[in-house]
Amino acid sequence: MTSWPRFPVRPHGRSWIFFTVGAVVALLTGAAGLLYPASSYTPLSSKCEHSELFVVGGTDISLNYERRRLISQWNEEHRHATLVEVSDSTDLQHSQIKAMEESGGCAYDVLIMDNTWTAQFAESGYLRPLDDPEDPEDFFPNALRTGMWQGDLYAVPFNVDVGLLYRRTDMPTKTEQPDSWARLIDSPVIMQLADYEGLTVNALERVWNSGGADFMGEGGRGEKYLRENVYQALEEFATRVKPDLEARKYHERESIDAFASNSQKARSSTARLMRNWPYAFSTLAAEPQMQQDGGLRFEVSALPGRTVLGGQNLAVAKRSPHAADAERLVKFLTEVKNQKELFACGGLAPARYSALGLRPGQKVPENWPIAKCSELDKSMTGLDETHVLDHEQLQELGRAIVTALPGASPRPVTAHYSTFSRTFRGCVVKMINNKPVGERTFARAVRRSLDGQTASC
Repeated sequence: MTSWPRFPVRPHGRSWIFFTVGAVVALLTGAAGLLYPASSYTPLSSKCEHSELFVVGGTDISLNYERRRLISQWNEEHRHATLVEVSDSTDLQHSQIKAMEESGGCAYDVLIMDNTWTAQFAESGYLRPLDDPEDPEDFFPNALRTGMWQGDLYAVPFNVDVGLLYRRTDMPTKTEQPDSWARLIDSPVIMQLADYEGLTVNALERVWNSGGADFMGEGGRGEKYLRENVYQALEEFATRVKPDLEARKYHERESIDAFASNSQKARSSTARLMRNWPYAFSTLAAEPQMQQDGGLRFEVSALPGRTVLGGQNLAVAKRSPHAADAERLVKFLTEVKNQKELFACGGLAPARYSALGLRPGQKVPENWPIAKCSELDKSMTGLDETHVLDHEQLQELGRAIVTALPGASPRPVTAHYSTFSRTFRGCVVKMINNKPVGERTFARAVRRSLDGQTASC
């Protein structure tokens, strides 16, 4: 299987520092992270005297490392900020950031966090309440709600994620685009089925599109509902995916590799469709083997039916010694100009309508003026054109995102989301592996996990 870098273009002239997490948080011993730009400050210290801002998040998956570039732009006129990248795994990001906050340390000022963490981190006292944005109507409303907990705003969306459908257009036999989730699951589609958060996402989308639509947000939590709607949908899901032994190992990276592979095996019917997030578009578009006659060997559209609303939110750590500057950095990163660059230069879905040239609630017009990267930032003019998206590609990706957003919903909202996700997907893994999981056992375990109780199938 072909393997290629997830982050196609590495910025030049930047310094990189790898570090081992120190004794301050013994729970994190042996974990690795990355500092950008370089800093002489010893990261993860529990002391609060550091003079600069520290922004913690997962690995920057944006095209051309756009997230890092925005931090560098901030540094030109503000208190210096260093981006600390702890992991490319959402599960590891959560455990490492949670461990630091639990330790009582104040090493981090701004958190770039998965939008499912808001409830837990706010409930646990890790976050500072934020002022409402000056123009809240410009943010996609369902994305802005993911930053709320018990009526207060604790996080602002940085970039959004919605499930998109990628289709190879260069195959000898054309694969029709499925118009429903039922047809999608019966099609040759690549999903992320390894035992991590991606399996939770794919399984939830199956549930929502198969009679369990209330099992999202704060709904659908009674054991009767879980037995009759959620369990039945998951049994069907497990039956459909269990024959695909290779796909059951896929994280996001492996699924993209499989979709893009030029091998004869991958050119069979199993590799023509893929469910993935928006960033996969720019990752694929930058690869020479996915380019053909000035165009691309694939297309993207909204996933049929309901999809998970993912994405990263920005929050200010409760014990940040520089809370005012930290909140100003959050506002900077979510400004319209920077949101436009996050999309056009970085390939990530922005959190604002105006970043896509739209008014709140506006449908996508036929003649849609989306500026490409070099038109927004002259410093990017000399960048290899194969490493940025052109007007047509930005329009295609933007149209897919905007079309998918109305059908995008949050995963179950709970202060114990990580406990729920581990339990939920653990049950799904057992079903896929033909291990007995009774409907009452399933319903009881999931119900308990939503309340933070340890449970399993």
